[in-house]
Amino acid sequence: MSAPPPLLSRPILALIAAQVLFGLHAVLSKLAFPAFGPGGVSLARVVGAALVFQAIRVWRREPPLAWRTHGQVALASMFGIVANQLLFMYGLARTSATHATILVTTVPVATLVVAVLAGREPLRASRVLGIALAFGGSTLVITSSAALEGGAWVGDLMVLGNAFCYAIYLVLGRELLTTQSPWSLAAWLFTWAVVPVLAVTGLPAPLSPDAEAWSALAAIVLGTTVGTYLLNLVALRSLPSSVVAVFVCLQPSIAAAVAWAVLGENLDARTVLAGIVTIAGMLVATRRG
Repeated sequence: MSAPPPLLSRPILALIAAQVLFGLHAVLSKLAFPAFGPGGVSLARVVGAALVFQAIRVWRREPPLAWRTHGQVALASMFGIVANQLLFMYGLARTSATHATILVTTVPVATLVVAVLAGREPLRASRVLGIALAFGGSTLVITSSAALEGGAWVGDLMVLGNAFCYAIYLVLGRELLTTQSPWSLAAWLFTWAVVPVLAVTGLPAPLSPDAEAWSALAAIVLGTTVGTYLLNLVALRSLPSSVVAVFVCLQPSIAAAVAWAVLGENLDARTVLAGIVTIAGMLVATRRG
C-alpha cells in the first residue's frame, strides 16, 4: 500500500486551489448576473473555455479525434457541459450561492447512484445510508422556509439536477479518458457545447457592465472553468478519486464565508445542519471498503 502524499505536495495544493475556485464560482456568478444574466455567463464560460482548450490542443499538437469518438464526446458534452452549465447557472439565479454550493457536494453521491443503476458499482448498506443522508441534507436545503417562501426551491432543484447531469457525464467520460488525451477531450467537450448553449441562451445583450462585472466574468472563464480543470488534472494524476471527493467538503465553507462577506447572504442553523448532513452522507457513500 503506497503512503499518502505529503500535506503540502503539489497534487494536494492543486486540489485545495481547485476547491477554493469552485467555492468562489457561485459568488462570482452572482456578481456577473446583473450585467450579463445567467445565459450570458453560461455562453461566455463555454465559448471562452472552448477557445482556450482548443489553443492548448493545437499548441501541444494533439492528434485529432476519430469521427466515431466525436459522437461519444458530443453525447458526454450534452450532459457534462450543456445541461450541467445551464441548470447550474439558471438555478443559481433563483437561489442563494450558499444553497447552490451545498447542493453541488451531492455530485459524488449522484455519480455513485448513476454508477449503481448502470451496474458499474455494487450497492452496499453503507452506500444506501450515505445516499439517504446526502439527499436528506439536500431536502433540508430545498424545504427551508426561505426557499419555499421566495421560490428558491425551483433553483435548488435545478442545481440538484445539474449534479445528476454531471454525474452521468462522469460515468460516460470515464471510458473516453482511458483512450483520449485530456486536452483534446476538454477542447472538444466545450466546442460541441457551444451551439446547443447558444440555442438556449441566444446572444444576450449586456446591461452596462462595469469593471466589477467584467472582472467577475473573466475570473469565471479563466479561473473557475479553465483553472479548475487544469488543477484537477494535476491532482487526479496522483490522487485517488476518493481523496478528491473528500476535498469537495471545503466548497460550502468557502462559498458561505465569501457569500456572507460579499453578497450579505445569511447563514442560518438549518443551512449549517443541511451542509453537515449532506457532506456526512457524501463521505459515507463514497468511503471505500
